[in-house]
Formats: sequence, C-alpha cells, structure tokens
Amino acid sequence: MDGWQIDSFRAPQGTARRPMAVQLAEMLVMLVLLTSFYVKSQAGQEQPTPYDMLMVGTVGLLFMFGLRPPRGLGWPAALWGFVIIGYGIGALNAVFIDRVRPSLTVTIYLIGSFLFFAAWVYADPARRMMQMMWAYTVAALFAALAGIAGYFGVVPGAEMFTQYGRATGTFNDPNVFGPFLVAPVLFLSMMLSRAGSVRSLWMAVPLGVLVLALLLSFSRGAWGNMALSGLVFFVMTLATSQSAKQAMRLIVFAGLAVLVGAIVIMVALADPKVSALFSERASLTQNYDTDPEHGRFESQERAFRMVLEKPLGLGPAQWAIINDLDTHNVYLHVLVAGGFLSGFAFIGFVMLSLVRGWRAAYRGEPETGILVVIFSALVGHFAEAVIIDINNWRHLYLLLGLLWGAVLAIEARKGAVRPILAGNNQPDTFRLAPADGFRA
Repeated sequence: MDGWQIDSFRAPQGTARRPMAVQLAEMLVMLVLLTSFYVKSQAGQEQPTPYDMLMVGTVGLLFMFGLRPPRGLGWPAALWGFVIIGYGIGALNAVFIDRVRPSLTVTIYLIGSFLFFAAWVYADPARRMMQMMWAYTVAALFAALAGIAGYFGVVPGAEMFTQYGRATGTFNDPNVFGPFLVAPVLFLSMMLSRAGSVRSLWMAVPLGVLVLALLLSFSRGAWGNMALSGLVFFVMTLATSQSAKQAMRLIVFAGLAVLVGAIVIMVALADPKVSALFSERASLTQNYDTDPEHGRFESQERAFRMVLEKPLGLGPAQWAIINDLDTHNVYLHVLVAGGFLSGFAFIGFVMLSLVRGWRAAYRGEPETGILVVIFSALVGHFAEAVIIDINNWRHLYLLLGLLWGAVLAIEARKGAVRPILAGNNQPDTFRLAPADGFRA
C-alpha cells in the first residue's frame, strides 16, 4: 500500500529485539487504557476509578525507570501551568474554599496524564499509537455494549447503564459516553478503509456497535461531534492521499460507511421508543437551552458578565454552585474559574494543538493515518466544548497526549535521538540523552 495506508506498524525484519522491560511497559499502558471504559461513580461523588488508580501507578513506575517528557513538550506544559496558576489566583476569592483542593487535584492529575501519554508516544510513535488506539477501541466496545444492553434491557439490572431513557454505558453521563466513542469510530473507519483482504471486514461489526451506541446516547453534542470529526477525517485523509487509486478507495469506503450508518440508524428507529426520543432530541435547541431564567444560553451570558466583573476569576468549582448551573462551555468555564490568565492560556493551548497537529498531518509520515484520526476527533471535541464542559473528560487528555507525542516525534525526526523505553533498535538501557530533557 502507499501513502497513509502504509502498514508501518510492524517492526522491520532484522531489527533488534525490543527489551523485555519495554514490552512489559507497553502491556501495562494498554491495560490502563482497557480499564478506561468504566468511570461510573455514585451520584454527587467523584471517586477514583480503576483507570485512575492504575494510571497513577503506571506514570510513577515508568518515569522512575527512565521515561522523560521530550524537550518540545515544554510549551504546552507551560500553557497548562498558566491555567493552574490562574486557578490558584482565582481561588483567593473562592467562596466555597472546600471545593478548591479536590478540583485542582483532578485538574493536575489530568494534565499529568496528558504529559505522560505524550512522552510515551514520542518514544515510539507509530507502534504505540496503534497499540493505544486498539486498547481504547476495545474499551469503547465494552462501554458501547453495556449501553446497548441497558437501553434495550437485554439483561437483568442493565438499567444502571441508562439515564433518563438514554444510554450511558459505563459512564455517569450520556453526554460523556457519546463523545468517548467518536475516536474509536474514526479509527475503525481508517482501518477498514485500508483493509487489504475480505477477512478485515470483521471490523464492520464493532464499528456498527459503536455507531448504534452513539445514537442511543441521544447526545446532540456527541452527534455533532461525530459529524464534524467525520467530515474533517474524510477531507484530511483525502488530502493526504498520495495516489488517485488511494483517493478513489477512500471515496468508495466513505460511501459504504454512510450507507451502513444509515442502515444502523433506520433499524434502530424502527423501535418506537428510539424513534420518539430521537424526534425529541434531534432539534437544535431544547427548552432548557432557551429558558429565559435558567437556560443554558442565559447562564453562559451570566458567566461572561462575571468574567468581566472578576477578571482574576472566582476559583475552580465555584461558578456551578453560585449560579446553580455550570457554564456548559469549557472556554467560559476556564475563564470564570481562573480569569483571563487561565482562559487565554487554555485557548492558546487549543490553538497551538490544532496548528501543530495540522502541520504534522501533512508531512507524509508513517503516523499520518492515526494522526488524522486523533486530530479530527479533537476538532470535534473542541467544537463541542462550546456547548459543554469537557475539561474533566479523561479521554480528552489521552487524545491530546497522542496528538502531541506524534507531533513532536514527527517534528524532531531529522537527527532526533529517541528516549529510552522506546521500541525497535533501542539499547537495553534506562538512560536518557541530555537532549531529551524537559525544556521548552
């Protein structure tokens, strides 16, 4: 195959065998991602999940054995640092001071997971992006099957996987469950579009499961996220194709994917319960969006006015209590919590991620296919962030880590020295080259 369809994820023949420590570390990271499907907690409580506990242990272990963030990760880390500093300054004005520490702890933990994923991917981008996306996709399938089982009540007690008649899977909120499935849908689409044999068509089955589960989440944001991400994925993949044959193959696959998706949706809509809720949720606005006193849009307007009144912020986890409703807009959420310092730093990080990701995707590197998947999913997430708070979504930081690890590896490929815990052709050592230090 050619271009972005190159099967670049197998080790070349004759390369040195990868150290056992590296193989065990890769298995550990995949295990962590396999547990990412379960994030349920009791109502009103933020409890650590198995994913969180494994993540903390894995990060500590691998950094202890020599993994280090690459030099270029300094700028995104610095922008996140400004976000935290802004939160700290805003916390000086916090009314509910007891809410500050838990919120800051969660934010720092999530940023740490982003830095870890970026460093991990950077060490061996093509191989690890493939490993991690497969693990993420399997986790998404577990969540999707739970959501479908809960929605249709196929097993006793499955109602725990629904909320208000909407599938939540193994999540607390259908509006998080739906977006969690977007990147795996794109990933399986990419794998199917470059399939070299009929045997690979088995991937159409899990793809259909994910699409059905996303539909049953009845999350308008997730639907829009999927539509925008899919469009960006198609356009970028077509643009990075390196032959007319490759481009035609993508167009044919896109047509088949739309047809299969339409069939899945039509079959689902044959169920009266699905059809009724779909008709209700398919409108652009709901009553709670436009309520003149307690609507989503009116709340966002109040939040913006508060930013102008309190430019240093109110501190994290304050506005939702004061306003009795969160911002439902992550950009306003960060602005209200940390003032203009946090807000501009966060927006700067988003813009930097999009610009660097866009440039890297057009360099024709072996990672291009998966990088386009990640970039497209992030575009959808950043767009959905206008109508929902995504700052505490664990999978967002996974996607960001995948993006930045690949971007930095591609940018530094000429004459770059890979850090330890890398893949093929790496010495069995846990030392780092001085050039791989954590500097901007």
